[in-house]
Amino acid sequence: MPLFQWPRCSCERSAPALIGNIVSLPTVIAIIGPTCTGKTALSIKVAQTLGGEIIACDSRTIYRHMDVGTAKPSMEERCGVPHYMFDVVDPDVPYTVAEYKVQATDAINDIFARGLTPIVCGGTGFYSRALLEGLVIPEVAPQEELRKEFRELAEREGNEALFQKLVELDPVTAQRLNANDLMRVIRALEVSIFCQKPFSEVVSKSDLPFSVVWIGLRPSSRELLREAIARRFEEQLRSGLVDEVERVYKTFGPCRTLLNTVNYTEFIAYIDGKTDFQSAKEESLTHNNQLARRQLIWFKTNSAINWFEFDQFSGDQLSQSVLNTISQKQ
Repeated sequence: MPLFQWPRCSCERSAPALIGNIVSLPTVIAIIGPTCTGKTALSIKVAQTLGGEIIACDSRTIYRHMDVGTAKPSMEERCGVPHYMFDVVDPDVPYTVAEYKVQATDAINDIFARGLTPIVCGGTGFYSRALLEGLVIPEVAPQEELRKEFRELAEREGNEALFQKLVELDPVTAQRLNANDLMRVIRALEVSIFCQKPFSEVVSKSDLPFSVVWIGLRPSSRELLREAIARRFEEQLRSGLVDEVERVYKTFGPCRTLLNTVNYTEFIAYIDGKTDFQSAKEESLTHNNQLARRQLIWFKTNSAINWFEFDQFSGDQLSQSVLNTISQKQ
C-alpha cells in the first residue's frame, strides 16, 4: 500500500459508556502539572484525607521496569494508598491512549463502586484529556506495515521529514506534537490513514458521567522548576538510573519506548558509546526541562484548572488550600 494513500477501511464505531449506570455526577479529582512539582505527594495527602485511590496519568509510568528514570513512586512512597495504571505493559509492547482510557475508566468505575474518590494524578496532557474531558479515541490496533514504513522513512530522511507528512495530513494534530515525538507522530499518521480522515477529526467529545475538580501545580518561576528538576535528576543518578537503563536496554533492546523516553534515550547513547557520560547527563537535563515546558504549555489551554504555585506554601499549607478548593468546587 502506498505510504500516504487512504485505504478502504473505517474505524467508525460507537464509544463504550464510561461509568455504567451511575445516574448522579460523582466527582473525580485531577492533580496535574509539569514534571517535578510535587503532584505525587499532594495526591497521596488528598487521598488520605478524602478516602481516595490514585490513578496515574503518565504515558511512561505505565511501563514495567522503568522505575527510577520515570520517577515512579516506590511502594513506601505510596504510603499504603492504592495506585492504578502503573506497570501495565513491558516497554516493548505498543500502548495507546485509547487503551489507557479504557483501563483507567475501569479503575474509576471500581473506585466509585466502593464509595471512594478517584484521584487522577500525572503530567501527560493527552491522557488526561482523553479520560477527563470526554475525548472519544478511535480504537485502532497497531498497523505494523505502516509503522515499518514510517520508521524507515524517519531513519532514511530524518524525523522532520516524517513530521512534515503529518503536517500535510493533519496540521491540527501536528501543532501539539514535535518532530522528535516519533511514537505519537507515527500513531497520528497510522490512525489518520486507517480511518481515512485526519486524526484530529476522528477524535470527538462526549459528555462525562462525572464532574472533575482540576488542581494544577506549577512553580512561581521557571528557574525554580529547573532547580527542582536538577535536584531530582541527581537523586535519580544516585538511585541507580544508569544501571536501570542498562538493565532494561539489555532485556528489551532498542524498542521505541526506550528510545523516546527522557533519561533512557540519552543514557542508551552513552551505553552504546555514542556519547560520554557528562554529555548524556547534560542532554537528560535539557530534555527534562523541555518536557516540563511542553507540559506547561499543554495545560495552559485548560481554563478549568485551579492553579497553585507549590513553592509559595510551606508544610501542610498546600494540601490544606487544595482541600479547601476541592470542598468549594464539589
